[in-house]
Amino acid sequence: MSARCRLGAAFVAILLMPLALAQRFDAMRPPAAQPPAEAVGVDASRLAILSMEGPEGHRYRIQVVAIGPPPAGGYPVLYLLDGNAAMAALTAADHASPLRGGVLLVAVGYDTDAYFDATARALDYTPPRRDGQPALDPRVPGRRGGGADAFLDFVQQRLMPRVAAAWPVDPQRQGIWGHSYGGLLALHALYTRPGLFAFHAAASPALGWQAPLMDEEADAFVAGAPRAKTRLLLMAGGAEQRRDAPSTPAAPMPAQSLAGRLRGVPGLRVEWRLFTGLSHGEAFSASLGPAIRAFLDEPGDGPG
Repeated sequence: MSARCRLGAAFVAILLMPLALAQRFDAMRPPAAQPPAEAVGVDASRLAILSMEGPEGHRYRIQVVAIGPPPAGGYPVLYLLDGNAAMAALTAADHASPLRGGVLLVAVGYDTDAYFDATARALDYTPPRRDGQPALDPRVPGRRGGGADAFLDFVQQRLMPRVAAAWPVDPQRQGIWGHSYGGLLALHALYTRPGLFAFHAAASPALGWQAPLMDEEADAFVAGAPRAKTRLLLMAGGAEQRRDAPSTPAAPMPAQSLAGRLRGVPGLRVEWRLFTGLSHGEAFSASLGPAIRAFLDEPGDGPG
């Protein structure tokens, strides 16, 4: 095999590694603890729980908690995907240091005792193929993907209005956080629904999904018309890549390369965060606190 072929094979292995690692999630195992330095805590006794039915008959368990008093313009709202696991990680750190300012956290999970619903999230969080063909999950034969647009319709048309009817919210300060397939959903929303969210946090996004689909979506986004200001926080664990690939310490991670590629897009501020030594699964909890705290920070001028 030529050196060029070996490098190409190594890159594909790195790109697809989040897909392989994602299947190691144990749906019944609690998520890892948040690193204490940036943890965000939630008092479980203050949770409001909503039940809603969405696309494909999925039943969602929506856990909502207000942290602090609402600002004059209403709460900024951060939607958290894989909400059962996300809220479990937040309630386990209820004595973490306080946040600067009020925020409404809306954890969108599934009506199950499991922390993850692998089948439902594979459909809800992954973008459809651009050629109209079925988007099947490459990890599990027969498992469907490609339902991200229907899920975003549910969030935009039904969930957001319900949250706004029950809590004072700032419609200009809405954000979304997701990990792995949830990170794809956050990116797909950025690329295809301008203005829906002002802040997108994508942790360990599984960029190899239906490759080169996410590259094509990024290309279309970069080439698109100027859009309203928004922010993207890309994150990943430092131990996610190169387990099966040759040692190439100088090679950037796929998510890091995407951050560099999107910097300079008019109206978009891009931030990159690496969690040294953490695995794909560990990045789930580790990314929550930094994402919530970054969401509440006022963005600077220009790309990050």
